[in-house]
Amino acid sequence: MRRPAAVSAVLFVVLAAAVLGVAVGPMVASDPVEAQSGSEPDWREYDADAEIEVDDADGLDDDELEAVVSRAMVRVEEIRGVEFEERPSVTVVTRAEFQEEYDGLGGEPTDGNATFQNAKYRALFLAGDDQDATDARSENQGTSVAGFYAPSTGGIVIVADGDRPRMNEPILAHELYHAYQDGRWGLANYDAATQDGRNAQLGLIEGDAVYVESLYERRCGEEWDCVIPADDAETGEVDRPSQPANVGILLLDFQPYDDGPAFVETIHETEGWDAVNALYDAPPETTEQVISPEAYPDDEPREVAVEDDHGERWERVRPDGRPDHGRLGMAAITTAFVHPLYDSGGEESVIPADDWFTSEGEPPPYGALNYESEYATGWDGDRFHAYQREDGRLGYVWRIAWDSPADAETFLEGFDELLAYWGGERVESDTYVVDEGGYEGAYHVESEDGVVTITHAPTVDALTEVYADADPGSGDPVDGGDEEKPTDELPGFRITVAVAVVALLAAGYFVVRR
Repeated sequence: MRRPAAVSAVLFVVLAAAVLGVAVGPMVASDPVEAQSGSEPDWREYDADAEIEVDDADGLDDDELEAVVSRAMVRVEEIRGVEFEERPSVTVVTRAEFQEEYDGLGGEPTDGNATFQNAKYRALFLAGDDQDATDARSENQGTSVAGFYAPSTGGIVIVADGDRPRMNEPILAHELYHAYQDGRWGLANYDAATQDGRNAQLGLIEGDAVYVESLYERRCGEEWDCVIPADDAETGEVDRPSQPANVGILLLDFQPYDDGPAFVETIHETEGWDAVNALYDAPPETTEQVISPEAYPDDEPREVAVEDDHGERWERVRPDGRPDHGRLGMAAITTAFVHPLYDSGGEESVIPADDWFTSEGEPPPYGALNYESEYATGWDGDRFHAYQREDGRLGYVWRIAWDSPADAETFLEGFDELLAYWGGERVESDTYVVDEGGYEGAYHVESEDGVVTITHAPTVDALTEVYADADPGSGDPVDGGDEEKPTDELPGFRITVAVAVVALLAAGYFVVRR
């Protein structure tokens, strides 16, 4: 049964080590910038190993900021083997200023888009009836963004925790590289509209930027002097909530930043930067390809079909300006199954902590979380349709194709546990009911030849109104598996990881760099 929805300090701190500090990518699409002509750019007056005298106690003055940005540009050029064509503007703000001036970053969705998002996150058991998914994502950004690049203006904003606008040079490097990406490839060209496709493209875009940032940070303190704020957590200046508005959505949004750098590193180390550059002409299509680089590019997603067959009181939710269906993908499935670990504060899990965290010591700069769970392995494609009844209630049909019936069976075992965690009780061989807790309603689960179809409706009687084939008791029993999993009381390495993460969190590692 579901425990009280609280994220333990240890679990959230471990999550923070792996997520906070992520520089978030471009928020608004743009066309490539024009190359500048003329004499040598002024930022190349600096060498990568130049020492700059700055006093960042209360933020950099204009001359100091220009010098630090110039040196950082040269350093990024050296690390990545590229050349900037123009200098982006850079502004440093405090988190309070960011929350006030950039509220609603990314724009407000239309009613249709918001409804679709709510249905999608409900299907993943990440945001229930009691929470608007769009609002939750916006609140997450307010507490987790450490910087962003805005292609519409060509400007960069660095977000400092505490009450002083202090520069963080590795995050600056991340955002500078986004400016380069936009100038060379035009980030407007990467516009996948499904959850899976978007996370896959971000696996390249953010993965490349995080990898550059990591290479940059490795040289700070050894080869280079870098402007990095002191550990504000020790001085008590960090003013950040103990947990995000929605930890599950944050985990899903973080996946490209954790798996993407390893994907890019694999290509770089085996084939070099030219091969990484070539990825922008054929970016990964699925999160499976990013999570498992060996799947790129040949393991393409299967086209999955779902025919609308709903009652008169229901309408298909068709978002504006995007496909009328979703593809949720491998990363989303893993996130759904790991969410109970956080929701229960480590007391219960579908995916145990030992299988989720990849390190027994200090978390690595990326690849800290294992999105390749047993329940998502073998994913071959999916299609998600959302529906809304005339009274506003939501329903959906989510069909998932697997490489084999055995993979589908493993997923079903996990899904049975997932439903049980959120209060689901079986009322028919293929049908469950959740009475309370945010995910109320009926769930019909059908499996045939390695294809699983999940239908959700407000009541058992309404299942066939959402999808005519979702007839309770008409399918084979859904086997949930008999293996009893241990609780996750966070002994051993997880506490060690958590302690290490405290330092990373204080350093701003787990803040999203866009």
